[in-house]
This record gives sequence, structure tokens and C-alpha cells, in this order.
Amino acid sequence: MLAGFVLAQAAAGLSDGTISSDVVHLEQARAWFGRPLWEMDPADADAYFGKVLGSAAKGTRLARAQAIKTFFLFLELRHKVEIHQMTGRVVE
Repeated sequence: MLAGFVLAQAAAGLSDGTISSDVVHLEQARAWFGRPLWEMDPADADAYFGKVLGSAAKGTRLARAQAIKTFFLFLELRHKVEIHQMTGRVVE
């Protein structure tokens, strides 16, 4: 799904640098979370942004939040039904 996200961003005309930055942010969040990001709920996001990134620069937190937000929007638009059928979870 990450590859589809990258292709969608490229098709939308985003620069390679922006796409690469988003991928790095998503990979770092995924490494911390240890599970697919679509399993992240608000409490997990609170812990991540409050505890893990609490001392990070404001711009870093903002970029990471934007990447995750954009990825979730992509998942909702393109894979919501598929993820629900495979896992029983609703991406939102």
C-alpha cells in the first residue's frame, strides 16, 4: 500500500523530495508502532506525538503528522473496504 501511496503522490505532481520525506516519516512511525499504521488508534497517536516526538522540533512533528494524515486519507479512499475485509478494522 505504501508503493501505491508513492505512485498516487507522484501522479499528483508532488516532488521527489516531498515523497521521500513522507516515506521516511511513515517508515519511522511504523518502526515505532511495530504494526501496520492502519491499526493505529487515537491513543497510539497521542503516545507517539506526545511522548516519542514530544521533544522533537515543531517542524518535525508537523511533517510527521501531515505524512500520517495524508497516508490515512489515501487508505480511506483507496483501501478502506479491502482493509476491513482482511482485518475487520475500519480505517478512519
